[in-house]
Parts: sequence; C-alpha cells; structure tokens
Amino acid sequence: MTKQARSEHTRRLLLEAAAELLHQDGYAATSMVGIAQAAGVTKGGLYFHFSSKDEICDEVQVAATAVLAEHVHRQRVLPRQALPRLADLSHALMHWLDTDPTVGASFRMAREMGSADERFVAFSRAWLAQVHRYVADALEAGELGTDIPIETAELLVAVTCVGLESAVSSRIVKPEGDLAATLSKLWRLIELSPQAPSRRA
Repeated sequence: MTKQARSEHTRRLLLEAAAELLHQDGYAATSMVGIAQAAGVTKGGLYFHFSSKDEICDEVQVAATAVLAEHVHRQRVLPRQALPRLADLSHALMHWLDTDPTVGASFRMAREMGSADERFVAFSRAWLAQVHRYVADALEAGELGTDIPIETAELLVAVTCVGLESAVSSRIVKPEGDLAATLSKLWRLIELSPQAPSRRA
C-alpha cells in the first residue's frame, strides 16, 4: 500500500468511527480521543487528518450528502412522476437512518446542535431542498391540488420524517419494523404515497 493509499485508508477509518460514535452517542459525548480509539488510530494520526471535532462533523455531513446526491442522480434516469420520487426519497432517508451512520449522525447532530450552529444542519437542509424540488415539480405537473401551498406540503414531509426519527431515537415510540416500513404506514394514513395520484383520479 502506498503512502497516499494508507493516508486515505486512515482518513476513511476515522470518518467511519466518527459517524458511528456521533450516531450512537451524540455530539457532546463524542470526543477526539474516542474517535481515534474507535478507529485504531493514534491521536497524532487523528490530528494529522482533522484539526477539530467540528471539522470531522463537517466531513461526516459531506459523506451523507453524497449518499443523498447519488440517490437523486439514480432517480433522474427513471421515468417517474414527482410524487413517487418524493415518497422514494422519504423512504430512502428512513432506510439510511437505519443503515448508514453518516446519515444517522447528520440527523442527530441537526437535532442536538442545529440551534447552536448552522453548520450542523448542512445535510438536513440539502435533503429538505430536494423535498422542496419534488413538491414543486408535483404541483407544476398537477399531481397535487392547486389549493395546497408548496410550503405546507413541504412541511408535512419534513415534520413526518423528522418527527418519526426523533420519536424513535428518543424511544418515545417503538416502530413496527424498520423506519421505512413505519413511514409507509404513515404515508398511507395521510395519503401522501406513490399511489396517491391514482386514488384521487
């Protein structure tokens, strides 16, 4: 392994360890020493790659945003209406929260630290911006009623997804199955699912 490859491998280990700890324990309980130990890297090795915990948090959100961008890119090549894309995006988010620590960490950081510093809501805002685009596309295509304000539809999606993640993470409620399956039940209840346009027809 070349020196550059070793460096990239070490950086990846540190980011993976940071995402896991941030997702499981939260921002306040995650330390630089803990990240180094979890990654099996010396403290000096950690500071060679990252100067602060906040810098690592930024990189975790960059990784999460890349996951989002890849999903959106794959959706672009599919001949689908906007509402199914919106539903798929929401289900994808729930799946990532169950399986991808970078997304889970990003959402938890936004919940715990977003009011203190806007840097912690970078991923959440990128996701919400995509929600906004899909809602706008759905309204323009006539998939939603013209009496539905775009802000209201966008807020409905955001509150449902963020609220579900918060309620489950806080152990207020216990989901029936995984988060994506639980979200599907909520969507059926509020009639915001891929089948919604056909039911209105």
